[in-house]
Amino acid sequence: MLTRSAVRLAPALPRLRAPAAIAMVWSLIAIVAAVQAAALVWLEGRADVVGAITSRVSIIPLWALATPVILRSARWLPVMRSGHRPNPLAFLAHAAFGSLFIVLANVLIRAPMLWAPSGGRGFDALVQSTLQGVAEYYPPAMVVYGVIVAVGHLLWRGGPVPATKTPTPIPSSAEQGTAPMSESRLPLDEMSSAAAEGAIEAAPGRGDGHLTVRQWNRVHLVRVEDIDWVEAQDNYVVVHAASRSYKGRERISDVEVQLDPQRFVRIHRSTIVQVGKIREVQPLTHGDHAVILRDGTVLRVARSRRQALGEALRLDL
Repeated sequence: MLTRSAVRLAPALPRLRAPAAIAMVWSLIAIVAAVQAAALVWLEGRADVVGAITSRVSIIPLWALATPVILRSARWLPVMRSGHRPNPLAFLAHAAFGSLFIVLANVLIRAPMLWAPSGGRGFDALVQSTLQGVAEYYPPAMVVYGVIVAVGHLLWRGGPVPATKTPTPIPSSAEQGTAPMSESRLPLDEMSSAAAEGAIEAAPGRGDGHLTVRQWNRVHLVRVEDIDWVEAQDNYVVVHAASRSYKGRERISDVEVQLDPQRFVRIHRSTIVQVGKIREVQPLTHGDHAVILRDGTVLRVARSRRQALGEALRLDL
């Protein structure tokens, strides 16, 4: 039996992939920079290995922290307009933000100089060191900033976003023992599938059989029969269909009215699922339930939506 904590954690796992990937990339860069600094110290015959490595990698944590913001800045200020036309204002804005970040980052990593014993010239030393650092590292730093913006542009330019489904392994009947299946655990494959599938097939999709998902300058026409589930994320909706996901700036209630209520059921204020994609219903603690889709995705059912789900599946939940 699934626990409530497991169901709550499952949708959050995909959201941790981006921070984990960012941390891993910058960690690798830090390792390479440290090795390079140590090699240069050894080749020059110096002994300040720790100081050289610290100087080289001290700014990398600031880059790692700023990367999510820089990626999203490509969404707020797209460098390409519709029709693949460049946006000069966005280029200027990114150049300004990048320059500001580089200056502030150099100030932050040199801030301890204000408290270092320097005969009252701590501030002057900070300014001079910052100017030297900016003059030396500004060109390569702007290249790095531009690369991150370009990656963000590729992520947000309107194409399908990576699927956020979280497959969850389901114990086999052998692992669960040979005890008979209780009514609280309801595998849909073994119920009267003819009646369930017949009800779904008999209810044609609304409109032309497609769901419209508007994403910036693109309009995706997603086949209704391919939709597995729909989730709300802040002011957006993500439509999961045929192992792909489409993100649009709409409300989930607006999406709900486009879907056939005989084929789709809202199981949570932020979740709509296609009945024909449900493989199993499992009980949770305190009277809650979860549905497991045919691809292994686990979705929580709100108590207030349990009756609607039962009616859609023609089951007594």
